[in-house]
Amino acid sequence: MSNPTVYMEQAVIVVFASFGRDAQTLAEIIERTGAQAFVCRSGNELCSLFDDSTAAIVVTEESLREATDTILSCLTAQPAWSDVPVIILSGGHGRAGAPARWRLFRQFGNVTVLDRPLSGDALMIALEAACRARAWQYVVRDQMHKLEASNVDLEQKVRERTHALQLETDERKRIEGALNEARRLEAIGRLAGGIAHDFNNLLQVISGACEMLPHAGDNADRGERLIGTILRATERGSKLTQQLLAFGRRQVLSDNALDVARHLTEMKDLLRQSLREKNRLELRLQSDLWHVRADVTQLEVAMLNLMINAKDVLPAGGNVTLAAQNARLPTPDIPEIADLSGDFVWISVSDDGPGMPTEVAAQAFEPFFTTKRIGEGSGLGLSQVYGFAKQSGGAAWIRTSEHGTEVSILLPRGAAESPKAEQQDDAADGATRLRGLRILCVEDDEAVGEIAQAMLNAFGCKVDRAINADAALQANLQDYDLVFSDVLMPGSMDGIDMSRKIAERRPDLPILLASGYMVAPERLRELRVHAIAKPYTSDMLRTALLHCLGEADRGSTGRGPV
Repeated sequence: MSNPTVYMEQAVIVVFASFGRDAQTLAEIIERTGAQAFVCRSGNELCSLFDDSTAAIVVTEESLREATDTILSCLTAQPAWSDVPVIILSGGHGRAGAPARWRLFRQFGNVTVLDRPLSGDALMIALEAACRARAWQYVVRDQMHKLEASNVDLEQKVRERTHALQLETDERKRIEGALNEARRLEAIGRLAGGIAHDFNNLLQVISGACEMLPHAGDNADRGERLIGTILRATERGSKLTQQLLAFGRRQVLSDNALDVARHLTEMKDLLRQSLREKNRLELRLQSDLWHVRADVTQLEVAMLNLMINAKDVLPAGGNVTLAAQNARLPTPDIPEIADLSGDFVWISVSDDGPGMPTEVAAQAFEPFFTTKRIGEGSGLGLSQVYGFAKQSGGAAWIRTSEHGTEVSILLPRGAAESPKAEQQDDAADGATRLRGLRILCVEDDEAVGEIAQAMLNAFGCKVDRAINADAALQANLQDYDLVFSDVLMPGSMDGIDMSRKIAERRPDLPILLASGYMVAPERLRELRVHAIAKPYTSDMLRTALLHCLGEADRGSTGRGPV
């Protein structure tokens, strides 16, 4: 690589000398080196000949001054790797204005200045140095091209890999979606199977008892036993549907302030009775425990369900702890809850049993999921706990290990003072209050409507029937003391929408809603209505009516379900 001919062979030298025989003389010297000389007579011609293959430019000072701007624009347009050598043959040492000349020469970048007169050897040495420098520029150019090609290849590989990862991600999402769908269908199948099993048993009891009633004849005891069997089956069915509604968060809950510490303390004996004699129950309640906004009945049911679960995992005896403490979220003490903030009461029931397997804990809150043998449990206990906590505005979760299981629920903090207990009318006063009461009964199911009307008539009420909300709103509301209505009905509106319309027309008219399934119970929050769950007994209906009338008499602006 040190041999000059290696750099000079086939090198292209552009010569710009516009006066006399300078151009011809320079071309002859250049071609003796083995390079090619291209002679041009103007700046434009120089620019037309100049490209990446040009090894160097030889220009006389006179020609440079003629086409300074043209040559500068040509050199400025070079690519980043290129800085073509420019050899300027100056006019000699004696020219005036030397500083201005050097400023001019420096504008052309990679410049070598040779004073004339000069020898051919000096020019050849300058040309060899220029071609050697240009050769290294070509090396840089080739490396840059390779780097660009590598970058393009790398970008292509990145795009291909990104596309492959996207395909993998999409496939994983598809598989996860299919798995979730399979689990959902499995849960639905288990739910449907559990409902069918339990309700078929209840229907068998009811249908069998009804079939045997005509054979009771004059045997009053036998007839009463059969009726009692039907009522007990109905109560079991009602409890089953309430547990399902609790899981689905489709029941009406009271959100009055509840003194958790007092209620749990009062329940201690009942909770202890739900355990085995060998089980020990301990209460650990924070001394300044906050009140909560929750339904007291559902809280009691949840505590009993948790005690029964604890009893089942401690057949040989063991310890059960019921604890409650204040919790201000978010808190590192409860990593399971990331989406809640504010003040809550944390209630937990823990045992020192063998704990749950991970796969069991993951499904424990699903309805009808149970590890018990057939007939030992419905699998709705923990689902009721979960649904109650979620509908109350809180959460529920499970911690389990080989040292035991802890089921926890969060309930939102309520007012510091619980409302005063309502004074219940005695039976005589209640009967007097209901006698002669004018009631508009709105029920689309004929059989249910007949039973409801019969119960109301038995209280001494005067009852008119309407088959849906549209028909009820066509009646003269001034003729009635109370509206008793179903929630889900055919027509342009349901019972809740109807209640809103009635409140606009006659705000003082009490409304009692009855429903076996409340699609969106939160819609009741802004309405002055009361609710009763189906199926209801005559005593439950009577109590609900009196409560509803009492609230109307006091001009209460709150709502509380019965």
